[in-house]
Amino acid sequence: MVASDGGSTAGGGQGGGELGDAAWKQALVLNREGAVVASPHNLLLILEHDEDLHGLFWLDEFGNRVVVSRDPPWHGGSRDEFTEVDAIELAAWLGHPSRYGMVVKTGLVLEAVEAIARRRRRHTVREYLQSLEWDGKPRVGRMFVDLFGAEETPYHLGVGPCFMVSAVSRVLWADPRQPSKGSKVDFMVVLEGGQGAGKTTAVLELFGAEWYAEATESPAHKDFYQTLRGRWGVEIGEMDSFNKADVAKVKQAITTRFDVYRPSYGRTARSFRRECVFVGTVNKDDYLRDETGARRFLPAKVGRINIPRLVEERDQLWAEAVHLFNQGFHWWDLPEGAQREQDDRFSEDVWTERVLRWITGKASDKQYDHLGASERGKNGEPLEFSTGDVLTFALHVDPGRQDRAAAIRVGSILARLGCKHYRPRSRSNRVRVYFLPADGQGGSDG
Repeated sequence: MVASDGGSTAGGGQGGGELGDAAWKQALVLNREGAVVASPHNLLLILEHDEDLHGLFWLDEFGNRVVVSRDPPWHGGSRDEFTEVDAIELAAWLGHPSRYGMVVKTGLVLEAVEAIARRRRRHTVREYLQSLEWDGKPRVGRMFVDLFGAEETPYHLGVGPCFMVSAVSRVLWADPRQPSKGSKVDFMVVLEGGQGAGKTTAVLELFGAEWYAEATESPAHKDFYQTLRGRWGVEIGEMDSFNKADVAKVKQAITTRFDVYRPSYGRTARSFRRECVFVGTVNKDDYLRDETGARRFLPAKVGRINIPRLVEERDQLWAEAVHLFNQGFHWWDLPEGAQREQDDRFSEDVWTERVLRWITGKASDKQYDHLGASERGKNGEPLEFSTGDVLTFALHVDPGRQDRAAAIRVGSILARLGCKHYRPRSRSNRVRVYFLPADGQGGSDG
């Protein structure tokens, strides 16, 4: 058979086909000098059939990496992820005169190894979950009470199923129309407890050391996303030290359904489905600084976590979660009382008390001098007001410092205090007007 580069082969055959020991070598394409051509066809044949290389590589679909399954024949190799350094060593091994004497570029080696590895795909977490058999005893509903030491409330009894099934969905859910997108998980469980409670150990044991990682960087840092590859449970620690921007980035990270990066075996960046869930850990209980972002968090106040029992029941917890997932459990329906628990963790803005006193008529009389009688309620409170009014008369912020950020901050406070708003129909005045409804609670008098 005449090769396209002017070379020849002693026999036919396709790269990677089922050939006998002699037949596959006969299928190698040689140049006019009789040397093995460095072509994709030849590389695939060698990687598939050479006794030292056959079955050496497999694709870890969870970690998006090519794995070396046994000690490789080249110098310095190990049973680990196949890297560019390994590609150089393999190219040198293939080029040795006693083997194939082929001069092959590292890039072609990387591509050929990936192609061969794709013939032996594995998803280790999916294999684990699908291997489990549930014994029929319910545990997931009470896991935060029985294992994590949380108070027995309807809320804590509801957090476990939402959390566990969401983690299963990240692995087992699939949409053929969106193969590069993971399931939609818009919340993160946050474990609250003192140092020594065992929060980090619990997360590690629940997901397994191989599939656990602690994010040492804030989500605002680019290195944060390097942590996610090949991880199922990612701990975000010390959330009580995060500023408002950090919390906003956590919110963004939670809701993302895919990540874009260049895999170690690849040459270009690609989209990969998000397959991890996040678990926050804190020591305090007033760590939320953004009331809108707070809706992404499911706090659980834990006691001393029973690590030995958690390890013992781990497989059955996941087996039950798989059962619930297969039964169509809605992990996105958050448990009763979630909003109340979230609100309790909100780190109050220092302006809140002064704003509350002003809008309820409890500030000093001088702070209402600009209002006419018809503009005040029965307690002397302003009936309507703008964020500018609040900044000027309640907070005494100089007009030159009343920027957009200050207005947004006040608007957030007013919303938390139960104020409503509308925009006047006048074309000359489009400033948002706020008012406290007659049935508004207005918070505490403090």
